Amino acid sequence: MLYLQSIIFFCLLLYSNCLNILVYAPAFAASHSKFLGKLADTLTERGHNVTYLMPVVNIAKRDECKGVKITKDVVIVEAGEKMLSQKQADTPNDEILDVWWTVQMDSSNSREIFQFFCSDMKIACENFLSRRDIFEDMKARNFDLAILEPVSACGLGFVKALGIEKTILASSSVFYDVILPYIGEPLDYSYVPSGYSVTGQELSLGEKFENWMVSREISIALEGLFDGEMEIYRRLLGHNLTNWRHLFPSASIFFVNSNPFFDFPRPVLEKTVPIGGISVNMGVRKEDMLTEEWEKVLNQRPHTMLVSFGTLVMSTHMPKKWRSGLLEAFKSFPNVTFIWKYESDDHSFANGIDNIYFSKWVPQNELLNDNRLTAFLSHGGLGSIMELAFSGKPALIIPVFADQTRNANTLARHRGAICLHKSQMKNTEVLKKAFKSVLFDASFKNNSLKLAATLRNQPNKPKDTLIKYTEFVGEFGPFPQMDPYGRHLNVFQKSFIDIYTLIIVVSSIFVALIFNVIAKLIQYFIKSKSSEKND
Repeated sequence: MLYLQSIIFFCLLLYSNCLNILVYAPAFAASHSKFLGKLADTLTERGHNVTYLMPVVNIAKRDECKGVKITKDVVIVEAGEKMLSQKQADTPNDEILDVWWTVQMDSSNSREIFQFFCSDMKIACENFLSRRDIFEDMKARNFDLAILEPVSACGLGFVKALGIEKTILASSSVFYDVILPYIGEPLDYSYVPSGYSVTGQELSLGEKFENWMVSREISIALEGLFDGEMEIYRRLLGHNLTNWRHLFPSASIFFVNSNPFFDFPRPVLEKTVPIGGISVNMGVRKEDMLTEEWEKVLNQRPHTMLVSFGTLVMSTHMPKKWRSGLLEAFKSFPNVTFIWKYESDDHSFANGIDNIYFSKWVPQNELLNDNRLTAFLSHGGLGSIMELAFSGKPALIIPVFADQTRNANTLARHRGAICLHKSQMKNTEVLKKAFKSVLFDASFKNNSLKLAATLRNQPNKPKDTLIKYTEFVGEFGPFPQMDPYGRHLNVFQKSFIDIYTLIIVVSSIFVALIFNVIAKLIQYFIKSKSSEKND
């Protein structure tokens, strides 16, 4: 009886501390949804009531973007008629996807590239906020706090209209350059790679300029998106709703998909909390064990390499010359099985090469945690990079677009991976040399294992950090006292140019006075000597 009473008491205690949490997760890319879905599932598993609100942005990726597994309260807001009439349809647009393989994103085209994303986000925002039934449903649930990704201002306006004062920003990237000035967090372009940088931390003069320029161009595009979304949420939900420039800094905590033992070091605010690795499943659960077919593939040869370019840009759209370069390199390693995530059943281009196993889907986490997998060829998406870093596998990273080059450089600095430009895939000799290093050079394996051990044994586990900070915000937030006054300063005040200018002016006046006095004295002595001679 006493035992039963204890259980009942514990359940009541758990229920009394339960938070009602809204996770706003627009569906536009699987990696972003997977990250936010993991946050939702972790908090659900903790015992909180979590609602996963998913406005559909990218129709072609709708089913891939349901990032939750155990959270049951999922509200999907389907795309409206305007989105359905746009270029997006039930299948991906091949021409758009082809471009990502060949285009080199830099400061000259980054703003234009982001316009496609911004246009879709604004259309989705208008459709979502027009759904008054969704608004009333969410308002009736009386949420304690909301979690949103700062890639859009639409959700912030929505939760503000709902009356939710406790908000948490959660970035599936290491950070978003565009919001850092608004929350008061510095980003030193002289040594910190921006979110879409293609360099490391040792920068030449030209690289510093490009590092700043690409960040600025993308920020201009996203600021335009936020302004457009603000016009929409004010028009549909209330003209007096707060400007997005004040909504971002009012967030209590800023979770970032970064890790201090992994990423490039940079100064951050106290409210910026790293949870990099939260979406990585440590080990393999019994229900996720590899099937007999995968067991057979892994046992075919002494070494196995996984090849995957992610879910957004597909291998089927790879330029033929680059694909041929890969095939020639694969042929050079007959004792290695190459598992290639390839989205088509047409493999005729690889006839005669028997050490390639094609699959439209791969159990990536399970394979990375299997000792029979030797190495990984990846596109450098942050989700894959994190899984790779925690797994201890050497890697060859070939970034395709967006933040993937920065992610690749982050991993390569730990000396367990090689980063190649995508255009080098047509050079078979370069590929063969890289494959040989990551497959057979023991230093790559040792460095990868050391990094994995560091991340797995770090003092603050990502999952625990997420839970503790979210519950802390739920009980004690918001925290206006953590909003740095520095974000209100202009560039002259923040960089001490006003002080330096004052010092220079005062010093110049002082020096001028001294020179003037000296000149007067010299003049006086000259006149005195002239007078003596005349006398």
